[in-house]
Amino acid sequence: METELDENPDLLEERRGEAKRYKVRFSSREALEASMAIETVGASVVVALPERKVLSVEVPEGHAPLMGETFSLFMREFDAEIVEDFRYDLEDLDFFGPMSFVPEDSADPSLDDVIDLIGARKAWDQSRGGDVVIAIIDTGIAGSRLEFPTSKRHPRSWAAEGEDPWTDYLGHGSMCAAIAAGTTAEGGVFDGVAPDAKIFSGRTHFYDTELAAIYDRLAELARAGERVIASNSFGLKTGSPPPPPMNSDFIPALDDAIAAGVTVCFSAGNYHELVGGTPTGHSPTSIWLHKCRDDVLTVGAAKLDGSMWSYSSRGPGQHHGQPGMAPKPDLVGITPPNGRIVYGNAVRALRDGWGTSGCCPQVAGLAALLISMRPELAIPAQRNTLFELIRDTSVTLGHHRSSQGSGRPDCETAVNRV
Repeated sequence: METELDENPDLLEERRGEAKRYKVRFSSREALEASMAIETVGASVVVALPERKVLSVEVPEGHAPLMGETFSLFMREFDAEIVEDFRYDLEDLDFFGPMSFVPEDSADPSLDDVIDLIGARKAWDQSRGGDVVIAIIDTGIAGSRLEFPTSKRHPRSWAAEGEDPWTDYLGHGSMCAAIAAGTTAEGGVFDGVAPDAKIFSGRTHFYDTELAAIYDRLAELARAGERVIASNSFGLKTGSPPPPPMNSDFIPALDDAIAAGVTVCFSAGNYHELVGGTPTGHSPTSIWLHKCRDDVLTVGAAKLDGSMWSYSSRGPGQHHGQPGMAPKPDLVGITPPNGRIVYGNAVRALRDGWGTSGCCPQVAGLAALLISMRPELAIPAQRNTLFELIRDTSVTLGHHRSSQGSGRPDCETAVNRV
């Protein structure tokens, strides 16, 4: 598997540890635009959000003193506010560390087995997800993989300044994209749940401003009439309920995108054990923040045999019972031990499956099958109808609702009920 991380092993650590991101919020768009004419020494603008009057500036380690004068100027002349650009976590990066991969064996289960179990293959007689866009908001997508031919790639995919959305710096985004909407039509190894859907790559390092930029782009597409589904496999790795991030632009952008008609799916998280949960226990909760919202679908993880993965985050969710929230997870995807899947530029096997990261895109794919058949399900007023259809046709696995939600997807039954 060749990724940017293989070519430069220090890249991810550099992104995480050495460089610092600062969010500069201006009092007006005019002030932001005027500030961009000022030369900054030892730093670069990575994300510009003119409508939100925000810049994200990356400052390498040791260069912060050089930026002090510039930041002071911004505050003095433009009444700017400067805070650290909050960063979310890829769903438990250690879960996808080197020791998690096992030698590939063609006898091991793969995405094909999951596609069969959740009834996607039988659903394709009625829908393959055509005329729908699935946005994979992740580490990028390996454009060299035949599962992602040029014909499937959305031309307005997003990456930060100087980056390419069709490269994958870790491999994780390619996994999620293959599960949601990979295709064998041009020589790929796997079909995803919705093999005819287009793929939008939102390549991100999970900073608040990057996520806001991606969701602003998705809202724009939805307002232009495109039917957009967003698959998100990131969160916060913590064993206690986190406070909401301060000064967020991502959450307002998420609000705007949902209001525009973007259908949003989130992984529940891989944190049941981190909060002290037992393998078969249904509490305590470890589903955090916006994943508790009633206008998103939140997805846990079960095995091929129907048992729960011990890591899959349980509900009912940090904000259960509050206005605008709902019991979580909504349902669970399926991921097998030693499961074979696209990861970066290669097919690899993961000892503990693909986590809730690999389950979220299954539900995004199912939503694409349904919206392709009934485009009106993408209208915000029909969101509850879509969500209820997905939940009501799920197959219970016999677990507590806080573990499995309504059960696993049944794509065949869902498309037959449309």
